[in-house]
Amino acid sequence: MTSLGAPDPSTSAAPPGLLDALSYPFFQCVVDRKSRRVGLGMTVESEILDYASPYEPVPLGELEEALLCTAGTGLTGLNLGDLDPARGMSTLVQWTTRTWPSSCSNHGTELFFTNDDGLYMLDMHRLVPEPGEVSTLSGRSHDEQVERMLALYRSARVTLSEGRAPLPRTLPGLFDFNQWNANQPGTTLFIPVTNTTLEYINLLFIYLARSYRFTLVDEQHGGRPAGLQAAVDSGRLDPARRMGIVELEQRVLSMLVVEQAFICQNINLALQALGLGGWTFTGYLARFVMGGGDVPGLGFRFATAADGSTFPVGRDGHFEAFTPPYHADMRAAVDAFMEVKWAAFEEDVPKPYLEPDKVVSAVPRPHPDTVELVKDYCQYCWDTYGRFPVYADPMYQRLTVQAQHADPDFYERYYPPGALTGQHLAHFERWHPETGGEPPRRGTGGDGPGER
Repeated sequence: MTSLGAPDPSTSAAPPGLLDALSYPFFQCVVDRKSRRVGLGMTVESEILDYASPYEPVPLGELEEALLCTAGTGLTGLNLGDLDPARGMSTLVQWTTRTWPSSCSNHGTELFFTNDDGLYMLDMHRLVPEPGEVSTLSGRSHDEQVERMLALYRSARVTLSEGRAPLPRTLPGLFDFNQWNANQPGTTLFIPVTNTTLEYINLLFIYLARSYRFTLVDEQHGGRPAGLQAAVDSGRLDPARRMGIVELEQRVLSMLVVEQAFICQNINLALQALGLGGWTFTGYLARFVMGGGDVPGLGFRFATAADGSTFPVGRDGHFEAFTPPYHADMRAAVDAFMEVKWAAFEEDVPKPYLEPDKVVSAVPRPHPDTVELVKDYCQYCWDTYGRFPVYADPMYQRLTVQAQHADPDFYERYYPPGALTGQHLAHFERWHPETGGEPPRRGTGGDGPGER
């Protein structure tokens, strides 16, 4: 592999800060990571840490946001699929990889974000690498890497609405200790949301396969098989291998919520390399963030379960769960899942192997009776409870991470040297030299470096 070498500032039109970031040591990012919650333009109303920023809020520029999005959930190429094709490879949902690991390569978590200009979603699931492109960045020069990252970012970014997203600002939607700085002017708020139905249905094909034969039971109804009694009676499923819906969905959710954590941690590490402030937090209540409370939030559709409760099912036309109302019933939803999953194995979809046809032809499709059992189980959940999943939400949101330009005066006043790194202190000089190397102060006029 050709070494990229050190970037040459004299041949690059990029700001010097970009070159700093691309060459910043990984382990330095790890040890530099801290929550830095006070950004330009913010006020800390505290008797102990009383502070009002003398600076204007400065939004992140497109390149800064693109790098954070790339770190958070960028397309990195093709997974290697280094499994026995006859045993294990049928669990894969797609061949593309991102900057974070995902069970069965399902990558069912997408990144929403909002800034002063609008609300956006990165529709990464539809992107695929170019044919023969195992990695989207390796082997490219720094300028080529940046061009590729920007191109992928722009092709994935979907504008959902103009202006900053109307997210909660008060209780109950947002805890009081986050109200002073969350989603404030100049910040970019990143909100990963997970489609739990994608990997849930995929896992059912494992648990209900002829080689596993789990009997899935409903704890709320005396432990009866969840739509699977006939298969138990016939011996197709093993009554000794019991798993309740609660345990199964706990497994699903614990597998999937880490995807949001991976994304947020990647963005946190990128904040250090870029010299930006920010932090990850859980102060928002998902219902209100997604639009099921007193504010529009991310604009998700909510459905009503049999017990009268409501739950988020998707953002219409952009990010939809495999569940009604997007499908006639759960049997149709399973069919739709199958179509999406197995389309990835078609001949025209890029794959990582030297002989892809030889590998893919050895991958077994699920037995027809397994397909029917998956449909029976999913339809039972819907018919009994009016929702799928039964306990977790089809669209799940837990973590958020915010990026902002850190206020140097606050950290100088209240902390010893080191609270901000050299990357933070030199950020405006290296990223926004047009400001004279300092953030703009209130009352000085001008649009600031963040204009797009």
